[in-house]
Amino acid sequence: MEPSVFQVNLTGILKILSDNLYSQKEVFIRELLQNSVDAIQARRKMEAFEPYIRVDYYQNNEGKGLVLSDNGIGLTLSEVEEFLSKIGSSSKSIDVVQGQTDDFIGQFGIGLLSCFMVSDEIVVKTQVKEATETVKWVGHINGTYETIVSIPPEEFVGTRVILKLRPELDLNPSKIQHLLELYGTFLQIPIHYEVNGHPQATIGRSFPWEKQKNGDAILNFGRTVFQQNFSNYIELSDRTGQTTGVAYILPHPVHFAAIQNNHVYIKNMFITDHAQDLLPDWAFFVRGIVNSKNLSPTASREEIYKNETAQQVQEDLGNCIKDYLKNLSVEHPEQLTYILKTHSNALKSLALADTNFLEFIANWFVLPTTEGEYTIKDIKTKSKTVLFVPDLDEFRQLVPIARANGQLVVNAGYIYDTELLERLKQQDTNTLYQRIDVNYFGNILQDVAVEDYDLYADQLGVLQEYMAAFDCELELKQYLPEEIPAIFHLSQETLRNRDLNQIKDNSNALWSSVTDSLFQETQSYRSKLFLNFKNPIVQKILQDQKGQERLFLETVYINAMLMGHYPLNQMELDAMNRNLLLLLNKTL
Repeated sequence: MEPSVFQVNLTGILKILSDNLYSQKEVFIRELLQNSVDAIQARRKMEAFEPYIRVDYYQNNEGKGLVLSDNGIGLTLSEVEEFLSKIGSSSKSIDVVQGQTDDFIGQFGIGLLSCFMVSDEIVVKTQVKEATETVKWVGHINGTYETIVSIPPEEFVGTRVILKLRPELDLNPSKIQHLLELYGTFLQIPIHYEVNGHPQATIGRSFPWEKQKNGDAILNFGRTVFQQNFSNYIELSDRTGQTTGVAYILPHPVHFAAIQNNHVYIKNMFITDHAQDLLPDWAFFVRGIVNSKNLSPTASREEIYKNETAQQVQEDLGNCIKDYLKNLSVEHPEQLTYILKTHSNALKSLALADTNFLEFIANWFVLPTTEGEYTIKDIKTKSKTVLFVPDLDEFRQLVPIARANGQLVVNAGYIYDTELLERLKQQDTNTLYQRIDVNYFGNILQDVAVEDYDLYADQLGVLQEYMAAFDCELELKQYLPEEIPAIFHLSQETLRNRDLNQIKDNSNALWSSVTDSLFQETQSYRSKLFLNFKNPIVQKILQDQKGQERLFLETVYINAMLMGHYPLNQMELDAMNRNLLLLLNKTL
């Protein structure tokens, strides 16, 4: 049985190209330029000549159109039949098989069809050197085509593509010039642009990091592309030297989840301005532009193809950024200090992902402490043990007490800081790092003299009974500053249990049982209230003979909770309201 041949609906194919392969109709300019560049590269393999690409935009009573001409290798009649009349065939197909595609941008053989997104007809006139004929191929959007041979040949070598643009499309002369500059500026082949026969521009230049490396030119290029006032840039290159470019350090802080939006050119052709996988995830504080000969585009040539080479390039470019920062620490430490100040979170993220980089950069990080901001290196010179509090609210509660008692404490409550110090605890064996909380300070604060404690032992017993209802343990200490009557500590486990119990108390039987099934209450310790024996309010509570000690103790307790930014449960809210009413009744 003889096999049947697929019937191709060209209109359907074009809809697939328009809706799914290409993101926008304007890419037809890129596809035409790509074909011209590849034709020129093919001719260069055979002979030396002065290449050019010419784009003529015309508009008259019959409409508007575009003619793109090149003096590349051209096509013979048999090649036209093979490569223009068969969807998916490509003049680069032989080279793909032989692995000789280094000089070619396109390899997919469908680029010319993109012109049907803007025109109902594609006319191609082409001629090889020393040809005996000129070949004209006309393709129609309904799937038909005709091939016409003219003898004798015309006086040109190369290819012309003629398009009559659909009138409803927004493809005016300035739009066409913008697209030519976007895709063609760095092709290293001059593009001559004319409108109705009048020269408009010659498009073409080199990347600023190639040939003579002018720092100002590189910075100005980045400022224009990204609309950012850059003052630092990093030269990029992979291990093969086939991918080169520049990474610009953003002049302002940026969130770690920010989209990278890097620009990629492949073999001088613009591919994308939103490449998110070009650089490592931690490099969100830079914006990069690269030109690559070893990265591969996807079929639509609008993204980077994710393969082993792309992963290797990403790793190499990331190492360029790391090496730049290491060199700054020696050659321009003031610049590294500025970059760290602006992009501390990004570099902490990098340090946590790279042990060797952490070893280099750790001492440069600046952390907030009870005495102000210091580098880790300065902190280690001021204290034998690096004390750090991972909770921001607990740190705020400890600031006045730590200062008054001569203790330097690091606020590790911001993103990455606790993880960073924990990692240094494992890696930096010459320094002791200790994670602490309010309870730690309660244990090291000065004890009350034995005779004083004995004097108030009975009263402390009464006060402890009051606090038992709140599941809180009292401890009597003496510490500075005297203005603080008490500090409060509640472990995370106990806080979680309080929240669970409050949810169950405020829920119906169904939701209470659901909570029980989803969350198991963990063993937790009682909260602690460290009374300050030096504080006059605490002295009044200890010496009270009028039966008001409960009112003032509960007020001190709730105030200490609020200072620590702890949430109040219903019992504590009721106590606060009750005591406020008692105080108001006594004063009114």
